[in-house]
Amino acid sequence: MHVSRWARAPSALQALIVAAVLPASALAAPAEPRAVDLRWEAPDGCPPADEVRSEIARLLGASEQHPPIEVEIAVARAGGARLRLDLRIRAPSPGERVIRGDDCASMSRAAALIVAMSIDPDAVARNAAAQPAAQPAPPPAVAAPVAGAPRPPPAAAVRPPAAAERDLEGALWLSAHIEQALVPAVGIGLAAGGGIRSGWLRADGAAGVVPSSSSRIAGMAAGAEFQLWFLEVDACARALERHLSVYVCALGRQHWLLARGREVDEAFARTAPIFAAGLGTLVERRFAGPLRVEGALHAVVPLRRPRFVVENLEGAVYRPPAAGLSARLGLALAF
Repeated sequence: MHVSRWARAPSALQALIVAAVLPASALAAPAEPRAVDLRWEAPDGCPPADEVRSEIARLLGASEQHPPIEVEIAVARAGGARLRLDLRIRAPSPGERVIRGDDCASMSRAAALIVAMSIDPDAVARNAAAQPAAQPAPPPAVAAPVAGAPRPPPAAAVRPPAAAERDLEGALWLSAHIEQALVPAVGIGLAAGGGIRSGWLRADGAAGVVPSSSSRIAGMAAGAEFQLWFLEVDACARALERHLSVYVCALGRQHWLLARGREVDEAFARTAPIFAAGLGTLVERRFAGPLRVEGALHAVVPLRRPRFVVENLEGAVYRPPAAGLSARLGLALAF
């Protein structure tokens, strides 16, 4: 059947209209917001950030829209060939993980899996089930040995990459200690300790000393020089996780307060054990790799308040107050 060119004109006109409208509508469509807001820091030899994003998208599959998530991932060398990966989810549900290993590629894949599971674990499971199982590759052909040819050396055993994810983290810290609760005047000393952290819980043990603080009987030259030693145990729960980690802490501290007479007729020395309990807060700021800055402030209540006196003189040299403050500021190294 013959169709005239005029009969074909409406179809051609429609095609021109569609061709003109489609680019305009494509340009007018707003770009979809990125579901994963990823900040990636890694040394040379690690995958780029786009590869990590692609792995997250592959694990989630082509499913429905997902809520946006803010993630920070930092990889740093931890000595030799060992690497440490710190993963911190900022929003919508804050959390963090630490991965250690010697293969940055496998560690980045493990981090991508953690992020994908945080976004939509059901989608990750569905996508994994939908993917066909990989077929084993046929064994390579082996050439027959040639007479007189040297035998090749056996291949060295290849150790699989280790990227073990651990929730448990340890740390050692060293701090300047400021004490007002159990010495006559505000004293400055040193404290050192360490602890473990799992999720939002943290526990620390420490030892410290305030080497010198003095007091005297009111209106007299006679008095004493004091030195404070202590052992401390803290239990903390994380209350806030943003650019700073803020913990609420309870502590128990055993003190030994040493007093030596000053400007007295007969020299004396006395040691009083004092147990105290306290509540306070600890603030932690992470920097690159395992280094942190930590500060703590506690209200301390001594359960025993001994009275230091000089024999044959009226008045007390010192008696601890019913409550006081204790603070520290220093550096911590996570491992």
